[in-house]
Amino acid sequence: MLRSGQREDLARTVHQALHPQTVLLYLLVHCVLPESVAQRTERGCQLHSHEVAGLSRDGDVILGGIFPLHDDVDIQKITFTVQPAPISCQRFRPKNYRALQAMVFAIEEINANPNILPNITIGFQIYDSCRIMQRSLEGTLWILAGTNQPVPNFCCQKKLHLTGVIGDAGSSGSVVMARVLGLYRLPQISYVSSSPILSDRNQFPSFFRTIPSDIFQSQGLAEILIHFGWTWVGLLAEDNDYGQLAATLLKKELERAGACIAFSENIILSRADRNAQHIIRVIQSSTANVIVVICSDAGLSPLIEEITKHKVTGKVWIASEGWSISTTLSSERFSNILTGTIGFATRSEEIPGFVEHLNRVHPSRYAPDIFAQKLWEEAFGCRWMDQKQVMDILDNTSKVCTGKENLELPLSGYNEETQFRGPYNVYIAVYANAWALHSLISSKITLHNDSKEESLDFKPWQVL
Repeated sequence: MLRSGQREDLARTVHQALHPQTVLLYLLVHCVLPESVAQRTERGCQLHSHEVAGLSRDGDVILGGIFPLHDDVDIQKITFTVQPAPISCQRFRPKNYRALQAMVFAIEEINANPNILPNITIGFQIYDSCRIMQRSLEGTLWILAGTNQPVPNFCCQKKLHLTGVIGDAGSSGSVVMARVLGLYRLPQISYVSSSPILSDRNQFPSFFRTIPSDIFQSQGLAEILIHFGWTWVGLLAEDNDYGQLAATLLKKELERAGACIAFSENIILSRADRNAQHIIRVIQSSTANVIVVICSDAGLSPLIEEITKHKVTGKVWIASEGWSISTTLSSERFSNILTGTIGFATRSEEIPGFVEHLNRVHPSRYAPDIFAQKLWEEAFGCRWMDQKQVMDILDNTSKVCTGKENLELPLSGYNEETQFRGPYNVYIAVYANAWALHSLISSKITLHNDSKEESLDFKPWQVL
């Protein structure tokens, strides 16, 4: 039994031990510092995490990339009795892998061009965010640290000359990345993120993009509705930064123009059916025949599947650029629902030689290219022998991928087009970063007569 004075001393000791500064100091000394420092304290104390894997190629400088190559994740319930399993990504998207390949293609073009960054080779580190913020942050730390087990605030490779990061696609992922990259003033260029909040230079000092802000899209959507006299409309928006901020802007524009919102509902991305049953009941009970949807195609597809099953017809759909040109939603099975849809799209451009590059992709090209293996399985309906599906193959329920399959055959969302939107935005983002670095290094060589090694000794903020 503790006496009164002893209890007070114990309480004071516990309070001091749990003080935020004490906890932070403990983490810095015991769990975050590199092994050379931490081993002098307590080797057993570490921030345990799963190894991070992606697609990498060495170079004199490194350009990072974050792409949502999968649409969904299998999040297991945390029991707090065992270490949580790694997040399992589901539904590989060839369209998003095509955007990744636009980055690789642009880098290969630049490396072969003597007029830009001569005698300097660009390498890359590319990570799959699976369209969730946790993995966007995880991939960012992996790129910054240069190791498969990221250490926050440390670069574990002395000669890792990181010149910038391309990505993420979704605005929510880009916001998370920009919070971290902005601390180091490391250039970040997104090719799809259109949320207005990312234009705030005070919050995101090193963020750039190759797509317009949603401020302009919201104004355009409002003008379309007013032009056709549609002043009583429904509004659906996905429940993230992209959907919610764009919906808020659109409401303000419509109110200013004298239009009214019949209903406003969220597309809940964390639910498999996207809250479809509730949304369908709202649509069916409303007198509004025009519905504006601010969402990505991946977020909207499950909802449209349910709307098709319930035969909710007779509506005019107004599409944001996130799904207006979706190959999935343009398929025949949705024609009774979505025929007559009006929407905005970013400009498309031809990238000479890019289709041929896509057709040359092979799992052995950047071995081990785990993402190309996923593309192969999606394209040819086969499984690789070194994966968990071995038993299925032995049971003759799946065919084996040989690597000799012909990728030149058209694959929806991958190589069936000659004009590109998302990939073109990635392509010019890579060139923007490369020309900025070229200007920096050229000035160092011209003004200071630096050698190649000296010219590569730069700080990330100097590339801005």
